[in-house]
Amino acid sequence: MNGGRARFAPAVAILAALAIASTGAACDPVHDDAQASLGGETNGDHPGPTHRPGEPCLVCHDGKVGDPRAFAVAGTVFEDPSGRVGLSGVEVTLKDSAGAVFTTTTNRAGNFYVNAGAFTPIYPMRTTLSYGGQTAQMRSLVGRDGSCAGCHTDPSGPASPGHVYFHELDGGTP
Repeated sequence: MNGGRARFAPAVAILAALAIASTGAACDPVHDDAQASLGGETNGDHPGPTHRPGEPCLVCHDGKVGDPRAFAVAGTVFEDPSGRVGLSGVEVTLKDSAGAVFTTTTNRAGNFYVNAGAFTPIYPMRTTLSYGGQTAQMRSLVGRDGSCAGCHTDPSGPASPGHVYFHELDGGTP
């Protein structure tokens, strides 16, 4: 009987090590703090395609163990620079430095996202918005992160251009 237990001991040890390793892999204090800083859902929103407009999507949608679906690029387009109303139907075109192009459209909250694997940009990347027959190209290149709100935070100032918007009168300043 003792011999039977001895055969299973290595398997139990391996499973225990895997359980500890997977728990440790999901424990990243910097990542956890970034997620916690977002706070809870607002305005009765529930997780889904229209929640958290204007927030850094890839903080949660980064593909880490236990997180929601991973995005390669994601953001929000607002109607104007001072408002918080998302603009639906904006065509967002992403072109990476290798020439690969991906186009998507904003939803009713102004959010857009590109699932990881559908497009893996090689940075730097150029971004163009089209809406109502007008086109606006981002003045600078996206150089490091597919989470638009990683740079486009509110309020605008020396550290941020503010959130992305598309104003019909001036063509926007994404």
